[in-house]
Amino acid sequence: MKATLYLIATPIGNLQDITFRAIDILKNVDLIACEDTRHTGQLLAYFSIKKKLTSLHQHNEKEKSMSIIKTIKDGGSVAYVSDAGTPAVSDPGAFLVNQAHLSNLHVVPIPGPSALTTIFSAAGILSNQFQFVGFLPSSKSKCRQALQGIFSINMTTIFYESPHRVIKTLTAIIDIFGPEQEVVIGRELTKLFETIYKDNAISLLERITNNPNDQKGEFVFILSRPEKNTPAQSTGISDDHLLRVLLSELPLNKAVKLTATILNKKKKEVYNQALEIKNDK
Repeated sequence: MKATLYLIATPIGNLQDITFRAIDILKNVDLIACEDTRHTGQLLAYFSIKKKLTSLHQHNEKEKSMSIIKTIKDGGSVAYVSDAGTPAVSDPGAFLVNQAHLSNLHVVPIPGPSALTTIFSAAGILSNQFQFVGFLPSSKSKCRQALQGIFSINMTTIFYESPHRVIKTLTAIIDIFGPEQEVVIGRELTKLFETIYKDNAISLLERITNNPNDQKGEFVFILSRPEKNTPAQSTGISDDHLLRVLLSELPLNKAVKLTATILNKKKKEVYNQALEIKNDK
């Protein structure tokens, strides 16, 4: 094979999703660079591929990219794979690819699995336009700022989310976009327990909160284009506001249970607060 950097998409769950072309290139390149040699080693073993591996991940990408570029300049062929999906899409690889272009090297993408396109194809979103924002910020305040920005842009948006933040993110969506905001969630795509939900935010919050198994795995969110007649909140979510939102959509006991779970408060305390809100009406 000629001196080339190949960017190879690998399965996001189901190993049968790899392409024939990807397997052929992995078998024939001089070197495979990967995010995790143990993870990629399992993939290669499944397809009976024996090849030299070197790690390139977010912590060593800059320094390791230089040695890979040198390998290609010396006439070698290198494939890069991330742990799952398409490299350089919310994964390492972009710096390596940019350095290859700056060095006038041949770069060849080998298309294949991507959680982004997988969920969008199964979402039934009637729009040709969407934006992808990767992972939302991990801090509560920055996450809310990002969601408020998405609301302002008024465009269908796709993002990835970690399992331990799913409930908090849905809560913030309800506060900023409103309880009726349409949300599509893909969980464990292409894997054994794959689930795809499409419903309003408040219903999805109730469902996922009540089913601990639905809080596990890898998540992709789609926020449909927001209804602009739903006012975005300008301040951080308060306990009182969350409870009022849930009470407006759910029976009292369910609203209390969800609020107590989300805010990590005692049910009795939340129940008394809910009764005060009901009595004020």
